[in-house]
Amino acid sequence: MDIKRVLDASYHDALRALVMGTSAAALARARQRVFVKALAAHLEAPITDESTRVYHHYGADWGADFSASELPWDICICRMDASETSRRKAQSLEFVAGALWQVAINFSRETAGALQAINRLNIGGAPNKLLLLAHPEGGSDALLETLKQPFAGDGARYLALLLHPGDWDEPGDAPAAWQWQDGDWLALL
Repeated sequence: MDIKRVLDASYHDALRALVMGTSAAALARARQRVFVKALAAHLEAPITDESTRVYHHYGADWGADFSASELPWDICICRMDASETSRRKAQSLEFVAGALWQVAINFSRETAGALQAINRLNIGGAPNKLLLLAHPEGGSDALLETLKQPFAGDGARYLALLLHPGDWDEPGDAPAAWQWQDGDWLALL
């Protein structure tokens, strides 16, 4: 999967989000909502397994399935399975058989927020993980160095830096993306 293309497409979908007659903060929230929904759809698109389900903060179905007030990830793509109860009146129970993708998004500009997002990703078992953070004011080099050790691990790990949704004004401000490979960040073009 071409993660850079997926991020760019999701970003451009969010740029087209319109909220007429509202504040800049409402526009930023609308853009973030469109971005998360588009990213979830783009990540799921190449998966052909019909037992796959996508959960994200803006979806309505995750609350009942997880019996929780909040998802640990902003987006989680899971493979589902079902089991029958052994009662006289058998009932089918659906459960998460495994996570395929986990995405954590944090647009705060503080390193502590980035580490909290990494912690949420590191406790999950998905082979594909994507961390999206606000683009730091001082540039990406220091942040990439800081994130090497906490985000290192097995599986496909991706990092994307974006401006805060309130600053998304130009198509040229598309996300910058890297993949963790052989102990270093490889820029995705």
